[in-house]
Amino acid sequence: MEEIVKKIASRSVKPATGAAPGSLQPHQDRELRVAIEAESLDGMKKRAVVTLEQPEGSTFSIICDEGAYLAGEDTAPPPLAYFSAGIAF
Repeated sequence: MEEIVKKIASRSVKPATGAAPGSLQPHQDRELRVAIEAESLDGMKKRAVVTLEQPEGSTFSIICDEGAYLAGEDTAPPPLAYFSAGIAF
């Protein structure tokens, strides 16, 4: 059985010049850039490969599936579960 969420790659994160790693400032200008590649698999399964490009981060593979009520096999969380978790996070 294929892993539902799998870390594919890690990147080393370089702290900003003059800043300690993980340091927080009262005001920080941040740009968040995420790249996603998605593909359909068998049945109602889909796989997404998600890479955090800015700031540099890791790459993960995420698989979702629908329940039997939508002709899926219920082998992984449905897409709405990932969406809800993302909003909550």
